[in-house]
Amino acid sequence: MVLRTLEFQGFRNLIDNRLEFSDSFNLIIGDNGAGKTNLLEAIFFAGLASSFRARDERSLIRFHDNFLRISAQSDVKTANIFFNGEKRLTLQGNLIKGLNEFIGWLPVTILSLEDIWVIRGAPSKRRSFLDWLITKLNSSYLVNLTEYRKVLRQRNRVLQTVRWDGDHRLLDVYDEQLIGSGNRIYEERQKQLPRLREKVSRLAGELGLMELTMDYQTTCPDLRLTPEILHRVRAQEIRWGESAVGPHRDDLVFAVAGRPLRDYASEGEERSAAIAMKLAEVEMLGEKNGAPPVLLLDEAISEFDRDRRQTFFRLLRGQIFYSSTRLPDFPVPGSGNIFTVRRGQIEISGKN
Repeated sequence: MVLRTLEFQGFRNLIDNRLEFSDSFNLIIGDNGAGKTNLLEAIFFAGLASSFRARDERSLIRFHDNFLRISAQSDVKTANIFFNGEKRLTLQGNLIKGLNEFIGWLPVTILSLEDIWVIRGAPSKRRSFLDWLITKLNSSYLVNLTEYRKVLRQRNRVLQTVRWDGDHRLLDVYDEQLIGSGNRIYEERQKQLPRLREKVSRLAGELGLMELTMDYQTTCPDLRLTPEILHRVRAQEIRWGESAVGPHRDDLVFAVAGRPLRDYASEGEERSAAIAMKLAEVEMLGEKNGAPPVLLLDEAISEFDRDRRQTFFRLLRGQIFYSSTRLPDFPVPGSGNIFTVRRGQIEISGKN
């Protein structure tokens, strides 16, 4: 699947525009701060109705404007997003009520320099990567994840009150709900983890990082949340005032030749591992949809040497959007458009 056109209004610093894209390679050139990443973000937002960098999505609305609007057309479907603090999503002209019904219409993923924090950062970064990947593969996962997080918040509030009143009856109710939604999450993670593990190791090797392994570190043996596990940690949870076990506490752990990556790896090795994870996502989405996803590259490989850049592009298929401050000094796959960005104004400046 490819993105044919994108029309945007009121999005960040971008001047309202309608763009047509190449099916293969789209090069986006501009100075830092010109709006290159904003264009990638607009494409990502069109596909997933969410931002890859903004926590408060109201910041996506251009200063002094009251709303943003995005219309996107692939070779198969058309989607529209209107956002003024609340989202209105339409797909093929039909109003979409749930985000899970919208995600997947345009498979899209992004690689950026910030991806190194998936490896280097807190466990929440790796859980977020895993949750987004599985959501793209199976949109019903988002329903289970949303339910689990809601129950988790409510259960944590109860844990905080139990410390004072000692009444465990409501906690028993939330235990049952947490087990139900938590195990549905575990079931889907268990399906996807073996493929992800194999692909990450193989792709890291292609990028020169040999013997990389990825393991899933869980608070629940056999990826199963049970009443016995919750009973065992209940006293601890009441002291903490928060839930101590479950999918929200798990982590992905990486090692090279058996040595923990976070303790021994160089920055280059961490970056290679992070890119291997994203390339694994690209492969898995491609296998699901029968075609590669739309791939957004935001200076992701700027620190690679020439040989590794060539290896990286050799691994890619499908439609690519690559942003940079300068023209690439290495062969790029296929032919396509060159877009120049200056102070939010985007123009087609040639073909590559």
